[in-house]
Amino acid sequence: MCFKIIRYLVIAISFGACFAFVPELSFATTYGVKDSKGGFTPKVSVEMGKKEILITKVDPHEKFKSFALILNRKSPALIRNINLVNIEWIASDNHPTKPVPFAGPTYDPNKLRFEEAVTRSIGLKLVDKSARNLFSGKNFSDLFSMYVDQQLLVPQEGTSESDNAVKMGSGRDISINIDKTSITFNDNNIKKGEIINIDNRSGLDQTLGVEIPEKDLLYSQIVRKPEQTKVPREIWDKFKVTADSGVFVVLIPDPDLARLSNLNGKQIQVKVYQGDKVRETIKIPIKTSTGETGTAPESPKSPAVQEQDLKTPTKTAGSTSSAPESQKSQTVGTSPQKPAQSKEQETRTGWSIVGIWILQIFNLVALIGVTLYGAFFLLPKVQVIEARMSKNEMFLHGAREAIREELDKTKEEILRECGVPGGSSELEKDKDLP
Repeated sequence: MCFKIIRYLVIAISFGACFAFVPELSFATTYGVKDSKGGFTPKVSVEMGKKEILITKVDPHEKFKSFALILNRKSPALIRNINLVNIEWIASDNHPTKPVPFAGPTYDPNKLRFEEAVTRSIGLKLVDKSARNLFSGKNFSDLFSMYVDQQLLVPQEGTSESDNAVKMGSGRDISINIDKTSITFNDNNIKKGEIINIDNRSGLDQTLGVEIPEKDLLYSQIVRKPEQTKVPREIWDKFKVTADSGVFVVLIPDPDLARLSNLNGKQIQVKVYQGDKVRETIKIPIKTSTGETGTAPESPKSPAVQEQDLKTPTKTAGSTSSAPESQKSQTVGTSPQKPAQSKEQETRTGWSIVGIWILQIFNLVALIGVTLYGAFFLLPKVQVIEARMSKNEMFLHGAREAIREELDKTKEEILRECGVPGGSSELEKDKDLP
């Protein structure tokens, strides 16, 4: 009896350990074709993971003359990082083949469409190689539309994607996501300021409004992501943010202590509209650390104090040494020159200290000027350059694909004119991996 109990405990612990070490378990969703009478024909099974999406045929022997995946335009993160997604075809022995890029020769960047023939493979696996977790917390329909032989596949009733949806209070149920609950300005960020990221994770377009105390700020701006375009100030109280995108708010305080102290206790309000009414208001309080910044006014007095401190010991030293010098003046006639030398040394040391302080103040002003120049002029230019580079990369990719298509057509025409038998059929061979 004890042996049976121990055996059952061991089995239970083993099952628990298996489930504990499996990071993600997702139920498969069946996709198929629905006819006009409501009949459903299953085609593929889809399993969602944090870094992988597994798509397998329901019937391993069925041949798809055309299998297409179209990216959802409401997933800009996936579109921007599609070059970091690989495909692993699954052979008939259930082993994946060598990974190939999703954005390969059969991907159309203009239509965001990937299309291949799937005849011998029993499925494929999409693998996310980026650090963005492009598949995490998403439904398959949020990322792709799937077609088999030019027919749209829909999830089967009873195994819909609602089983994989994010629970209430987390993920896509949250209307917007703000990365800061409060802002504190001190010596560490008074020059570079703070940035608040506001992301729309609801899956739908949202209307937001942002209120900023502009009077006591040196600079404030709202910029859209990922376009890096500024939101006009006249619509800050009410503007639209598309699904799966967002904005960031740039705030740089005024270094003046009086205006900086006025910011203490004020707040930034982010309003979420539903129609013409405010559905939700999120307040972000502003705090200032005046204790650290209030020590600066003491610096101008320090050179005079140091100069007086340097002069007082020399006078005492001269008074105490006057007796020995008077005794030496009886024997040596050089005593009248020493007081003049001590005065010259005092003036030289005083001017050197003042010069050092002037040099430090000049360096500080130059450093502040360079920092402000970089913040106001160089940073926007760098952002614009990055945006242009990303657009150029997409243009070059599209041009490369167009050139490849033109070369294939030219090759086909040359083979046809030369009378090579089977020329066009060689180009139209099945591209599916075994």
